[in-house]
Amino acid sequence: MNKIAKTYPAPAVLLNNNQTLVQEHTSSVAAGNNELTFDDVFHHHDVKRQLMADQHYKCAYCERAKNGDYGDVEHFRPKKGYNSSLGQPIIKPGYYWLAYDWDNLLFSCTECNRTYKKNLFPLKDESQRDIQHQDISREEPLLINPAEENPGDYICFEQHIIKPNLIDGRVSEKGQETIKVFQLNDRMDLVESRRRAWELYQKLILVKKVVDQSVAIGLLSQSDLPDIQEEIDKITSEESEFAGMFKFQVRPH
Repeated sequence: MNKIAKTYPAPAVLLNNNQTLVQEHTSSVAAGNNELTFDDVFHHHDVKRQLMADQHYKCAYCERAKNGDYGDVEHFRPKKGYNSSLGQPIIKPGYYWLAYDWDNLLFSCTECNRTYKKNLFPLKDESQRDIQHQDISREEPLLINPAEENPGDYICFEQHIIKPNLIDGRVSEKGQETIKVFQLNDRMDLVESRRRAWELYQKLILVKKVVDQSVAIGLLSQSDLPDIQEEIDKITSEESEFAGMFKFQVRPH
């Protein structure tokens, strides 16, 4: 997981339709209908294309590259209904007034969205959830929103393993819940992909050290060698998979 810098303003298709559609849903809920049907304007190619570009074609949660997965336009706050933990019934309506809100949309791989997050949206204090008044001002979500928060405030990495941060001596509840919901250390293919990326990085660091020492004592000429630092910069860049893993490594004291 890595910080996402979204492009503003929102795609025009959202700005042009948001107010009208939200008014329709609000009227429907006021009339007692909690089974809402949503316009798929948030699936418009302009919306998805901009989300993917802003996220460097990586999932907002696991940070794997798209790589053939069509992926989803994911609602951080679920639009139809929500539950606060696995196994609990889905409560409707959800955050319907945010269905077309650019700030509530992320690009996610289908596995993170459909297998793990689904309708989950836990809060630190459930009593602060106020769907009735369309008010999220008092909410403290227990999932990290990488478009609004720096994930490094809540999570860190020890090599390729992701862990919750310690905040004032206590394990970050938000970091812990995010890791748990998306099973970021339990999906073996995901963990293996991070491990391979970490090991490649470590090998490049070692090679650079040896090359730098050899150049310093005149055994090798830098001009005759590939640019190892360029390769290191590439694998740790914002565009690469698991950039957050390199950025949020636990530093030795």
